Amino acid sequence: MHLTADLLLAFRYLRPKRTFISVITLLSVLGPVLGVAILIIVTSVMSGFDHDIRQRILGMQAHVHVRPVRPGHIIENPEPLLAKMAEVGIQGAPIVEGPVLLQLEGTTQIKMARGILPELERKVTALATTSGFIGRFDVKEGEVLIGSEMARLLGLGLGDELLLHAPQKLTSNIKWGEDGEVKIEQPDEIYLPEEVTVVGIFTMGVWEYDSGLIFLHLHQAADLFGYDWGSAMSIHGSVPDPFRMDEPLAALREKLPLQRVHTRIADGYQERLEPKYRVLSWQQENQMLFSTLRVEKTLMVFLLTFIVVVASFGIAGTLITLAVQKTREIGIMKAMGMSRWMVARIFLLLGAVIGTLGTALGTVTGLLVIHYRNHVADLLSKLMGADVFPPELYHLMQIPGRPMPGDVALIVALSILICTLASLIPALYASALSPARALREDN
Repeated sequence: MHLTADLLLAFRYLRPKRTFISVITLLSVLGPVLGVAILIIVTSVMSGFDHDIRQRILGMQAHVHVRPVRPGHIIENPEPLLAKMAEVGIQGAPIVEGPVLLQLEGTTQIKMARGILPELERKVTALATTSGFIGRFDVKEGEVLIGSEMARLLGLGLGDELLLHAPQKLTSNIKWGEDGEVKIEQPDEIYLPEEVTVVGIFTMGVWEYDSGLIFLHLHQAADLFGYDWGSAMSIHGSVPDPFRMDEPLAALREKLPLQRVHTRIADGYQERLEPKYRVLSWQQENQMLFSTLRVEKTLMVFLLTFIVVVASFGIAGTLITLAVQKTREIGIMKAMGMSRWMVARIFLLLGAVIGTLGTALGTVTGLLVIHYRNHVADLLSKLMGADVFPPELYHLMQIPGRPMPGDVALIVALSILICTLASLIPALYASALSPARALREDN
């Protein structure tokens, strides 16, 4: 293999006899290593976080949500809606949910309770098939399912009993007067909390669900929140492909009934028809969350790219120092007929080689850190004496990581490009040297 003169000199300058240039060349390589590694780690964690959140949502939430358009309204008879959903290939299940007060041995905490029909719920969500599920899923009236973190924090196990209070019933005797005065009336009947038994413990891997969600039977939940027997607040369902939902949702919207709405205008009221129920997909329900994750990832990549930009200044400084020290050699080469372009190409190749070497090492470092991310986090937690990834803050039990080939390729290409462009200034400086002046200044 025959190397051209400029390429041969570029590799020769990478291994100079003077140790000073070798040291600063090594330091120049470390800049892209650090920048690329951090970029790969951050983008992989953000991509993994987005992927894990989507998988947890698909496991815990349904693909389709149908609820009344008017706030505060309920679905008195879910059966007709369930039948219409089945006609378009959507498996449905009614639910009732709301906040409750959990009482256990003098401790009272606010949790979210969801009433389900177990025989329908197992067709809609993956709650019954989670790997960490313990106990019995077919919850009956007087029984509940709780998350593993709730069980751990409260010391609960299968067969333990607890009390549930509905805020609506606790505040039913509190009235507000026209003047804003609070009036407490004598209750019409004695209020008793719901006494329930834990028959199942689930683990979804999301802190918010595992520590704050309680499942009970639909009929008991309706009674707890003061709704009629058999009614539901909404219906959620599942489709064969959760990423292709436009057709089934459009077909379902066409089958749902309309309602008459009277809007007040200048000379009276105007009557119009509008959908009685709102149909939303799981992406629409969590649109704000997914948009926030995308913006955070883009912003972090933009900011962290400046690490590579700063590292490129180190490469430029190294090459300028090299050009000054090689002034005599550059003058001799130009006097012997080497063109300005060939001289410039030597330093452009040097910048590209240093950038490629640093990028390659940074890529390997970043991928290794991502692969052993949880081991690194455990080690840092022991050294610092505090959890560096608290699950109650990030809603995940472990640090997510998912290197995306497209992201890695973009980071690699961007790093090499920035480092090569950084060598443009020393390349122009070296190519502009006059042979006579270079030899005269060296003497």
